[in-house]
Amino acid sequence: MFILYRIRHYKHKNCFGKKVMENYFNYEKIKQSFKNRKVRKIIILSAGLITLLLVLWFVGLFRTPRHYRSVKFVADGNISQYLSNYILPQLHNKSQYGQPFDLILSEQGINDVIARHVDADSLQQVNLSDLSVAFKQDRVLLTGRTVYCGIDFIITLVLKPGIDKKGQFFLGVSKVQAGNSRVPFVAETLKGKILEGLDGFLNNSDAADFAKVLFNNGRIEPVFSINHKKLHIEKITVQDEKLIIRFLPEQNK
Repeated sequence: MFILYRIRHYKHKNCFGKKVMENYFNYEKIKQSFKNRKVRKIIILSAGLITLLLVLWFVGLFRTPRHYRSVKFVADGNISQYLSNYILPQLHNKSQYGQPFDLILSEQGINDVIARHVDADSLQQVNLSDLSVAFKQDRVLLTGRTVYCGIDFIITLVLKPGIDKKGQFFLGVSKVQAGNSRVPFVAETLKGKILEGLDGFLNNSDAADFAKVLFNNGRIEPVFSINHKKLHIEKITVQDEKLIIRFLPEQNK
């Protein structure tokens, strides 16, 4: 037994010694590599590039994106004329024929609806202001101003709405930005903050469950009722400054 113990102890010491030697030689190889001029140059350039990218990212946090707009919320109790004189009549008139139809929404018109029907006080309670949308090719930019640690940031959620093969509507958040820099690590916090700020507006409309499901990466059947008729969203197209929604009456679906 004593002999076996000595043999095992010797093997263990031998293995440990080998590891120490291997680490030593690896360290020596690293030292030799640093003495190589090309290796040093690559390391210095890489470190410089990483530092430059970090500086640019940090500076970008405080820049104002081109799509940002200052919003003056209107609390006079009047309904948006874009909603009452364009959206609702278009839906009412075009749905009478029982045929597929397109509803074209302008960026300016939707921002008028937001300015008149979103409660600015609710937004301020979660440190949000200047909420607006911008329509770009295949993207909807939801933008607002927020305060974090006493510093103002302009935040943007880049949304990509669409209809999947099963006819379900989704609203993918493809990017989250502060200024011009991406900040994916605060995506869930920002989505929650926006939903909380829109709570009063959403609770007074049929869009409440719709928005909450979509903001949580869910999918929902896009069916709406108007004039006792069901309209199904068949397709959504986002172009510069406009959003095109194709509706399909339920009987034609």
